[in-house]
Amino acid sequence: LERIDQYGSIAAAARSMKLAYRNAWLWVEAMNRLAPSPLVEKRSGGSGGGSARLTEEGRRALNQYKALRARFQEFLQQVQP
Repeated sequence: LERIDQYGSIAAAARSMKLAYRNAWLWVEAMNRLAPSPLVEKRSGGSGGGSARLTEEGRRALNQYKALRARFQEFLQQVQP
């Protein structure tokens, strides 16, 4: 989600992570299907390619993930000797 938000495209996000576009597309489809409402809005493109952007629900999910990741890092720092 973070890379889609950054690049505005599933293809560009996949390239930046060295993932196959098909895998990234399938993950986006799965997230959209499993979430209460879609996280990513896709637009198919013509010669210039398509685009993708986070929905409000997607932005909320990304922010919650970032907060959880930060709390987990704090936890790890506390428990490491």
